[in-house]
Amino acid sequence: MADTPLIATAEVALPLLRIADGQATATSLQIAEHFGKRHGDVIRAVRKLDCPPEFSRRNFASAKYLDEQGKPRDCYHVTRDGFSLLAMGFTGKEAMRWKLAYIAAFNAMEAQLRALYVAPLVCEKEFRDGIKLRDKLVLMEQSHKTMRQLRAEADPAVQRNLYWQLRQINETLGIPTEAAGTLLGAAAPALLAGQEGGAQ
Repeated sequence: MADTPLIATAEVALPLLRIADGQATATSLQIAEHFGKRHGDVIRAVRKLDCPPEFSRRNFASAKYLDEQGKPRDCYHVTRDGFSLLAMGFTGKEAMRWKLAYIAAFNAMEAQLRALYVAPLVCEKEFRDGIKLRDKLVLMEQSHKTMRQLRAEADPAVQRNLYWQLRQINETLGIPTEAAGTLLGAAAPALLAGQEGGAQ
């Protein structure tokens, strides 16, 4: 039940990660396949890690999969932190290539997740409460950058797009956005005509 590679690098293909509880994860099956280990050995390695129970719950989510005979078997959904801890014990040239591929895949998936923060699919309060402080700071920087671009922009179409982008970012963070008239001047009603929500 291994996933196929997503993107090829010069060394090895990036593994295909999945989202579980808002985090990028790899399965223990993928890890076993890519590192040339028996899945049972990877399961044992996870269970032998002497980490606090809270860390294990957050980073090694227990799951089931169906084997070739249709029987349910144990596996884990492993986060970036869990992978980092688990893969420390994997050695060799091939292991190093796969470690680098997984790091690149986690980085790519996390970048995609951050891009989705401006269009949350869950209730706003749960979404805002679930954003890590680091990501809130990134969104705040993005808000300030968008505000500067908006004030410097002369093209009405670009102004409109920047204004709606700023509103989405600020709504994600739960902070108010200045009224369109204040930010865009007298042209605001015309620029925002036909847009959902209208000028504020």
